[in-house]
Amino acid sequence: MHKKIGTRYVLDTQIVALPHGTLHYGDDLFLTRKVLLYQIELQPGQIGEDYIRTLHHKAAFIHDGFQHILDTSVEEDSVTIILQAKPGSLFSNHVNKKEMSFHTIIAMIADLGVSLLDAMEERITGFTVGAENLWLDDHGKLSVINYWDKGDPQAQGAIGLCRLMIQLFTGAETITGAFEVMHTHLERTTIPSASYEQKLALIKLIKLVCQGHASLSSLIFGLRSLPSSGQKQDEGPIHKQIHYQNPSKIQNRRVDKDEDEVDEVAPAAEKRSQSLSALSKAGIGAIAILVVVLVAVWALWPSSKVEPVVVVPIPTATPLAPTNTPTPSTTKPLGDSNKQTEEVAIPNLVGLSQADAEAQALAAGLHYNFLIEANDKPNGTVIKQDPKSGTKGLQGDNVTFWVSKGSQ
Repeated sequence: MHKKIGTRYVLDTQIVALPHGTLHYGDDLFLTRKVLLYQIELQPGQIGEDYIRTLHHKAAFIHDGFQHILDTSVEEDSVTIILQAKPGSLFSNHVNKKEMSFHTIIAMIADLGVSLLDAMEERITGFTVGAENLWLDDHGKLSVINYWDKGDPQAQGAIGLCRLMIQLFTGAETITGAFEVMHTHLERTTIPSASYEQKLALIKLIKLVCQGHASLSSLIFGLRSLPSSGQKQDEGPIHKQIHYQNPSKIQNRRVDKDEDEVDEVAPAAEKRSQSLSALSKAGIGAIAILVVVLVAVWALWPSSKVEPVVVVPIPTATPLAPTNTPTPSTTKPLGDSNKQTEEVAIPNLVGLSQADAEAQALAAGLHYNFLIEANDKPNGTVIKQDPKSGTKGLQGDNVTFWVSKGSQ
């Protein structure tokens, strides 16, 4: 008998064990529907109600790129998050199969990146995009399962997307090594569905991201701007459409291939010759009829002088005199232009994590760039920024911050 969660949900088959909990299939007895149950064992001293209270902001976030939180349940030693169940399966089941083409992978990662940007605008960051935390639905769209717990910084944001993308192209279970040189895995991999130019452009883009010279938005733009393959998709299947038309010749086919081809080509050539001959005869007859008609018209035409043709000018509309009646404008009023030049104070990003700094910059209406350098501060921590916090600026201005990658 399956374990019951509260009075409404029944725990079913386990899907996967994750660092923060265990994902199961489940049933909603009240609404008779399938759900996903994310069960989390509480640590000693941890209170379930406090854990649930931290989810309120995330639970209000509804997006196709995330498994929507439907409900929660608190037990004595565990907390269960009830998630929307989309038809599909865990994405980690597909990573090492190399079953997707270059274009499919690029489109899928770019689409997931847009979902991450939408979440950043709602200050939802810090979750991982590892294959074990993603769900692939039947339409080929990825969605994040756990987006409320903090995960491995190397599997978050743009770097996490690059790591996932390399896994899909290489078929590897995990991508090891420093993220600054992750692109080397792709250099050693053959991608049959990509041209040389596409692969080279992708390697350069991933190198920029992993070395801290491109942000999440830059990655998405770069993926959608990769060169096209230039291949003609309609060319291959044409030769497969050749068939023999005479069944008797197929049964009595001779071994000599040249003679077979002559037998097939000769009737076709004869038919073309007959068609051309018939067309020529038809054309000659049409010309003869046209000549006879012209002669008859010339003979019957009267001998009197041709009267000149009088061209009657078409009167033009007289412009109306202007009136004092105002003409209604069809132009919609533009938005408040003052919003584009609204003055803002540069927020303090020093000491924050990279994800939190990005969210702070976006919340202030700023564009941002970040660089990664060795420092004694913990890995992933912002160590300085330009302009400094408190500096007056305008919405749309750029702020640059430096992220520590630890001491070397």
